[in-house]
Amino acid sequence: MSQDYDKHIILHHLDDPLRVLYWTLDEALVMIAPPFVGLILDQILLGVFAAALGHFFLKLFKKKLGGGALRHAMYWYLPHNKKVLRKTPPSYKREYIG
Repeated sequence: MSQDYDKHIILHHLDDPLRVLYWTLDEALVMIAPPFVGLILDQILLGVFAAALGHFFLKLFKKKLGGGALRHAMYWYLPHNKKVLRKTPPSYKREYIG
């Protein structure tokens, strides 16, 4: 039985989220973008504080509503261009790179 588990190990990690260093992609955006904006506005301490506060609220949001809730909300409530994606992609394709 353990041989079957080792044989299909990649299937256990198929739905793992994409990570940038330690954080998932949305956490990395929340942690990296505010300090850069603070640096541009010459308010680096405010940017670091906003990043910490944003990370706290993002973790709280993900714990309360689940990891995919933000992605689903963005899909339903943010505008999207139907001319760019005319046909629905197949369900087995998880990510498009390039």
